[in-house]
Order: sequence, then C-alpha cells, then structure tokens
Amino acid sequence: MNNISSISKSRRIKLLIIWSLIILALSAICLGAFYTGLTVRHYDITSEKLPEGTSLRIVVIADLHSVYYGENQQQLIEKIKEQQPDIIALPGDIIDDNTRQDGAIAFLEGIRGIAPTYYVTGNHEIWSGEHEQLKDMVAGCGYTVLSNESETVTINGIKLCMSGIDDPYILKYSDDEDIKAMQSDEELLYGFSDIDDDTFNVLLAHRPERFGLYQQYSFDLVLCGHAHGGQIRIPGVVNGFFAPDQGFFPKYAGGE
Repeated sequence: MNNISSISKSRRIKLLIIWSLIILALSAICLGAFYTGLTVRHYDITSEKLPEGTSLRIVVIADLHSVYYGENQQQLIEKIKEQQPDIIALPGDIIDDNTRQDGAIAFLEGIRGIAPTYYVTGNHEIWSGEHEQLKDMVAGCGYTVLSNESETVTINGIKLCMSGIDDPYILKYSDDEDIKAMQSDEELLYGFSDIDDDTFNVLLAHRPERFGLYQQYSFDLVLCGHAHGGQIRIPGVVNGFFAPDQGFFPKYAGGE
C-alpha cells in the first residue's frame, strides 16, 4: 500500500509540474500576442544601387491613429530619436477619423527636426472627409506629403527617389476630377512608369495587400502599414491572425 501511495503521489507531482509549465508557456504566448507597448524592429536591406560604404536608416511609423505613447508622445518620440534616422516614413493612418487629432498633432510636432519626413494618407485619413486639410496640416509641420508623386533627394551620398500614393479610397472621396475619373487604384501608379531604374526607389503606400501591383514598377523598397501587425500575433509562430483586406492569417501582416 505504501508503494502504491508513493507512486500515485509522484505521478500527481509530475502532472502538476507539467500543467504548471503548460500554463506558464500559454501565459508567455498571450503576453507576446497581446502586447501593445513599443517594440523596435530592425531590418537590413542591401542593394547594388547603394554606393559602397554608404548607409541610410529609415524609421517607419504607421497606424498611430492619434493614440498617445506617454505624455505628449514622449515615449514614442524618444524611441525614434534613439534610432538616429536619416529619414522618417509615415505610410498612413497617423491621424484617425473617429478620435481627436491631439495625439497625432503632438506626434507630428514632436518629431520635427529629427530627420526629413515623408507622409502618405491611409484609409482613415481619407474617411475623415478632411484629407486635404490633414495633408496641409502635415505639410505645415515641414514634412513632404506625397500624393501620387515622387521627389528625388540625396542623403548620406545616396540618391533616392521617394514616391508615395494616396490610399485607394481617394478615388471615392476626392474632389479632383482626374482622380474621380480613375477606374482603379492601379491608375494612381501610372505616374511612376518612368522612374529612373538606376536610382534607389522607395514607395510609401498604406496597403501591403497591393504588393503585387507595386512589384510591376521599379521600386526597390516598399513601406506599408494598414495590417496592424495582424492584430494579434505570436512572434516566431503566427505572423498575425487577421488583417484588414487580407482576412485571416494574412501574408503581409508585419516584418520584412
């Protein structure tokens, strides 16, 4: 009887340890999946178009939706400063259509002077019905608003062509007759057909699900937002469970 009791007790302890480990693992996964704090991710891109010995650092911020990170956005602003960017890229939805603009304004004013900054609209900025006013506000901060156009610059000895397109909803909400006459967002890209293939070409476009379309042009790097990292993601396991306009288990949810 003593031996049987001892074996039974030992099994219970082993089961308790196993279930404890499972619960700890699930808790860690949930913390990673639902974590909404600031995380900096680094991606290295190489190209034969970049002169030997040169480098360029681009910080990408998308889908802020006017949310605050610290008082007056100081947490977010300090994170950006720490990266020592040569360019800041804002591929849409920095401003939200359903909330006050204070958070976005604090962010835009706070990053002034850090690095040349480029911006394109996202769907929420277009949905606001005030996208032209919002573009003027961003431009008023000293930043370059790219509305289906390009700008060539030289930074750190590297010649860049910075291009950007409005969110496709511009076709529905714009008062511009030429844009209203377009049949699809593909036409927003027609102006990039003749960009110099010898230049390093960067495109800011809010929607990653249109990547197949962007690939038809001579862009070397495309910077997008919109997917919100797949809403819920488990790093190293699931690259996002759901993303707007891509559905469940999206291909373009985050990362490189």
